[in-house]
Amino acid sequence: MLAFIGAMELEVQEFLKRMQHVEKHVISNIDFYTGELANKPCLLMRSGIAKVSAAISTTIMFEHFDIDGVVNIGTAGGLDEREEVLDVVVSTRVAHHDIDVPDWEVGFDQERNSFKADEKMINALRNVTEGNDRVWFGDIVTGDCFIYRDDQIARIKKDYATALCAEMEGAAIAQVCRHYACPFVIIRSLSDITHKEGNEMTFDEYAEKASSRSAIWCEKFIQVYEK
Repeated sequence: MLAFIGAMELEVQEFLKRMQHVEKHVISNIDFYTGELANKPCLLMRSGIAKVSAAISTTIMFEHFDIDGVVNIGTAGGLDEREEVLDVVVSTRVAHHDIDVPDWEVGFDQERNSFKADEKMINALRNVTEGNDRVWFGDIVTGDCFIYRDDQIARIKKDYATALCAEMEGAAIAQVCRHYACPFVIIRSLSDITHKEGNEMTFDEYAEKASSRSAIWCEKFIQVYEK
């Protein structure tokens, strides 16, 4: 079955509103919910915030449930000046932007800390979002920090120039998926735009709406996705 992973309680609750026949399971203090979305079996997990929590919880998920696809959901901060709050970004690639090791390559073209999303999942999302110009397909970056300062944005743009948004779990989840040979995709709705003034306040204001927007597209996605 497909697994949907959100970091925050808010992101999970917005998704839960759309599930049916829900059963809650708590394993190692992690909340898992099994049930149906659009009459298809699925699992929902609250991973916790940032990369370590995401990696731990995703590993535990694979060890306890039969998962054949992963969708990371929730909010993100936009990095492209063309974007608007509540736009949706679908990953084609995701990378850790905060790894800094001498002699390691950076950017999306290396494979050490960059991960390609599944083409079938991407194509299914292209089909359900066709004609919607507020849905973006492209690269995403992950790091253990909220992006709002000019120096942070400049560093990301230098090494990961094509990144459309930044968040705090996606690459860690993708790395665990690679280990378990499981396809993944990331669907994030923008709660703030990093280069715009006052984006910390924008996050607080729009996080719930952005979480709902992400969940809506997941419901459309699961109806058309075929493994």
